[in-house]
Amino acid sequence: MPNLTQTIDQVVGGRTELYETIVRYYESFVFSVAVRVTLDRDLAYDVTQETFLKLYGSLSKFRGQSRLSSYLYRIATNAGIDAARKRSQHPTGAGDAQADLLTVEAPQTAADGPDPEEVKRALTDALRNVDPTFRVAFVLVDLDGLSYEEAALQLGVPVGTVKSRVFRARGELRELLSGTLGG
Repeated sequence: MPNLTQTIDQVVGGRTELYETIVRYYESFVFSVAVRVTLDRDLAYDVTQETFLKLYGSLSKFRGQSRLSSYLYRIATNAGIDAARKRSQHPTGAGDAQADLLTVEAPQTAADGPDPEEVKRALTDALRNVDPTFRVAFVLVDLDGLSYEEAALQLGVPVGTVKSRVFRARGELRELLSGTLGG
């Protein structure tokens, strides 16, 4: 975004109508982060809104030492984890709100292997049941392809913490998927 620092300074200085330019510039980025964290498009809309409300409240504290996108990523991730935890405490039917996040290709050797849609559904359902803190690290490393170091920067935690969270997410997934899909 051109002149981001200037726009932030003007918003903090009282020109709140300029905040919309920040929101419009980053909304698709924040929404995609929220979808990946919550695995639910409807919930991701709420998380996106919550992220921009939190950003607005903390914009005067933003020092520009990191990119605004990194700052937003952290806010969206934390808001998504909180929302996912609240949802798991008060579950509702996922129905059409389920995000189509995983792409699974058909097995190339086994003609009688599991249906790719069944695999995608089982993995998405299992991911919903993984602790959100572990799930975020897993999604960043195993689905988005970030290195442990890149994921650590995004999450604002040490590399060892990311490795531990990914390991625990994989363990939870292994347990949740054992016995499904004929395995």
